[in-house]
Amino acid sequence: MTEIVIIIGLILMIIGFICLFNDKSELAFFLGVIGSYFLSGGVMMSQESNKPTAMDVYQSKTTLEITYKDGIPVDSVVIYKDKEK
Repeated sequence: MTEIVIIIGLILMIIGFICLFNDKSELAFFLGVIGSYFLSGGVMMSQESNKPTAMDVYQSKTTLEITYKDGIPVDSVVIYKDKEK
């Protein structure tokens, strides 16, 4: 889904730039703006999909990695477990 949104955004922006160089119409500006919205939305969606969800934790797909300094826990990170090879 994310890839499709990014591709649509790129296509709309390219068409907008082509229209801009040919006739400088309002359509070119509109396509450029809509294309940039699609592109930025796709990038944001792709970054959000890398985060573990509550369902991933419930299904034991994640583990908690704790960093200790002088025997005191100072940081913790939820990471995905390695897949079986």
